[in-house]
Amino acid sequence: MPKPQLDADSRAHLEWLGFVQPHGLVVSVPALNDLGLVLPRNDVRRQQRLAEGVEDAGDGPLIGDFE
Repeated sequence: MPKPQLDADSRAHLEWLGFVQPHGLVVSVPALNDLGLVLPRNDVRRQQRLAEGVEDAGDGPLIGDFE
């Protein structure tokens, strides 16, 4: 039986979820799709702002003040 094909948004969600550690906030592809959330891939300004807030916590990157 062939695997069902995923749409581009679902593939992007799965890619993003692959970077999330399995503790803390837990989300799923159906939940993200139901909310209409899409990962903005070309949002350089926000990516730079996020990178400025990341600190080296010794055991990996940390966002100390996430609002």
